[in-house]
Amino acid sequence: MKNSCRRLSVYFGLAAVLYAAGAVAASSDPGTTENAGLEDVIVTAQKRSERAMDVPVAVTSLNANDLVEQNLVRIEDYYSRIPDLQYSCTETFCLSLRGITTGGATNPTLAILIDDVQFGATTASGLGDGRFPDIDPSILDRVEVLRGPQGTLYGAASLGGLIKYVTRQPDTTQFSGRVEAGMDAVDGGSIGWTTRGSVNLPLVSNVAALSLSAFTREDPGYINNLYDPVAQTGFGASNVNDAHTYGEHVALLLKPIDDLTITLSALDQRRHGYFSDEVPVLVNANGAPTYVATYGRNSVSLSASSDTGDQQLYSGRVELNLGNVQLLSLTAWGKSDNINKEDLTSTFSFILPFYGAPIGSVVDINDEAWTEKFSQEFRASGKIDKLDWRTGLFYTKEMGGVFQLFPLVAPSGTHLATPLISDTPETYEEKAIYADGVYHFTDAWDIQAGIRYSRNEQTTGSVSVVDVPIQAVFGPSIIYPPALSNDSSVTWAVAPTYHISPDLMGYLRVATGYRPGGPNTVVGDIPVTYRPDTVVNYEAGLKGFEWGHAVSFDLALFEIDWKNIQLQDTDAATQIAFNTNGGRARSRGLESAISWKPIGGLTVDANATMLDATLRDPLPTLATANGLVGAAGDRLPASARFSGNLGVQQEFPLSAAVSAFVGANWSFVGARYGQFLNVAATAPRLEMPSYSDVDLRAGFTIDSSWHVSLFARNVLSGKGVITADNRNGTADSRPQYMTGFTEVQFLQPRTVGFSVAKTF
Repeated sequence: MKNSCRRLSVYFGLAAVLYAAGAVAASSDPGTTENAGLEDVIVTAQKRSERAMDVPVAVTSLNANDLVEQNLVRIEDYYSRIPDLQYSCTETFCLSLRGITTGGATNPTLAILIDDVQFGATTASGLGDGRFPDIDPSILDRVEVLRGPQGTLYGAASLGGLIKYVTRQPDTTQFSGRVEAGMDAVDGGSIGWTTRGSVNLPLVSNVAALSLSAFTREDPGYINNLYDPVAQTGFGASNVNDAHTYGEHVALLLKPIDDLTITLSALDQRRHGYFSDEVPVLVNANGAPTYVATYGRNSVSLSASSDTGDQQLYSGRVELNLGNVQLLSLTAWGKSDNINKEDLTSTFSFILPFYGAPIGSVVDINDEAWTEKFSQEFRASGKIDKLDWRTGLFYTKEMGGVFQLFPLVAPSGTHLATPLISDTPETYEEKAIYADGVYHFTDAWDIQAGIRYSRNEQTTGSVSVVDVPIQAVFGPSIIYPPALSNDSSVTWAVAPTYHISPDLMGYLRVATGYRPGGPNTVVGDIPVTYRPDTVVNYEAGLKGFEWGHAVSFDLALFEIDWKNIQLQDTDAATQIAFNTNGGRARSRGLESAISWKPIGGLTVDANATMLDATLRDPLPTLATANGLVGAAGDRLPASARFSGNLGVQQEFPLSAAVSAFVGANWSFVGARYGQFLNVAATAPRLEMPSYSDVDLRAGFTIDSSWHVSLFARNVLSGKGVITADNRNGTADSRPQYMTGFTEVQFLQPRTVGFSVAKTF
């Protein structure tokens, strides 16, 4: 306890130093702040519109126009600009906040919202095991990130926080639109292009409006495939990791009477990708990666690969104002479908002789993760004297799973056989009731408190179809009996706040979160179910504006206690993966974000995170399983001890009709560890080195309607390691195959591009 208090004191002292530094910087030229004010940021991630500085939660809001302007279209492009967001692969369960993850294919620890709708699967199947949705910023207004558990308002799967996409909404008063075209090119790679368009149509003034947004984008490739499936030698294809993404968003707003608002919306985004951005690297004698690319930084040697996805969401929102009470109904249906094809020959090469397959044949995996989700929320809110109150009912029904084929393919591309088929359908149903409120003791003192009760029921099944020639190795085909589970959880939050001034607020927050438990495949000695895991977050924050709105800041000091952590182990007899529980983990840190406008036109944005996320108990040893290895004090996956970002932009007039800007951004991500390895691992746990990245941008505007932007990303062409995976520690020294090697995603090589947009 003394050590925890001592560390908290140190962290709080650092927060005070950062705050004082901002004061010194802002007061260095008090006369220059008059013409340079920072605007209030409005967020809705707590299910109400409010200033970010009034929310007793650490929150980051990214303007979608800024993302478009800099061609930051995927979460991997801008995750390092968000305090305490960790990224370790493209799947949803590989993203985490405040270090709350144990790695592997466990259930997601952060929630994804599109507007107020929770999108995708609550469990690892479906979207959890699929690619992160990466909604194109051209159909968005902003991206909000709330750090710390949000279990009271959003229930399951928000242990570390949430990411919310806020789409463009119709305006019943004014016609407007935007069209845009752009191109970008990667050093040593291909050329990409983008076209985007949006329009707002007031159908009946103050009564009805329609918003339409659409885009199509070709992300350039830069990885060459050396594998020739016919000749087995020579060059295969170039720039194989390019991807085509396209989609649209439609929203209809109706206000038949003053107190009734109806919003109907539809979103559809599709992606057609091929090879991933990962390349194999060499390993040393101990199996540890050297981070020297096997074939060069931009080359692989693989059979055909693909990565496709489709995300859809349809919702209806009805809001009725009854004076003292506001009622809301939110109905939504969403679908996520991701199909990945990958070469697994190095893992399953022993299958080839059973079929007399010719030399050069490959074993692929076609992996489809899918989710269909219906949700319904009813909410009532109002004000009684000094109390702002809100209560709601929530229901969701999810169906999803992972369907896998393992085709055997000849060098010519001819399909030879399907040795294995696996299907794991799942259902998830949750019912919840929640209530929260803010009581205003005085104009300065408030307290926010809330509670939620959730109950879920789940089923999972498993079918394994084994082709006759290899049943001697894998055993006969089998249908595992359905497994069932149910559990309930209570989450709560309390946050007293004190407004030192209208633009300066301090808060304390204690909040809880949970992930539901669930069933495992009923086979052998695998546990029938696993339990929920829970977190308690203790947080102190200070945020606001100072010096005439020349400086804004958001400081948060936190400690999270995590119990019954969920883990993915492997049954030793059948090699079937299953979920189980471990002991305790802990994450503590300091997050800081500061914006400064010292003089007219100049903006400086900076954030920094110090994080200490570790196991408190050793990972359990299971007699019948290849369990994970981890000692008390070992760092949690993907959690850098320090990360930070610095952005600078100068805007200036060129004439009465033309204005321009130039800007730069520097990001730093510290050293991180990979996922925990199981006891059968033959290589050490991965350690990824720190890296930094520098981006530049410039542009100009003519007559407030023509906009030209130029950008250069990774201008130093750094080779930072974003992700690394060594297949749970099984190093493979055979250079003809990528799978089995350590696979690494390096920073995308230097990329330059431009866009031209017309607003009207």
